[in-house]
Amino acid sequence: MAPSDMLAEILRLPPNERARLALELIRSLDREPETGVTDAWNEEIDRRAAAVGAGTTETMTLEEYRAHVRRRRTARAGR
Repeated sequence: MAPSDMLAEILRLPPNERARLALELIRSLDREPETGVTDAWNEEIDRRAAAVGAGTTETMTLEEYRAHVRRRRTARAGR
């Protein structure tokens, strides 16, 4: 069966079946991260947590972060 024919058949399915199929297709595209990526992220998380614990990095609340993002968006829109 040609892919276009498959798609036509799939689009005739009920929404919940199409959603289930879409999820399975997306999952089939996921793959394991490249070797070392997970370890590298864990090291980065540990480094950042240590910096926060030592008080050597700036932190902000969620509301401060949102305000920061709003300011940046406004600045970009003014370009």
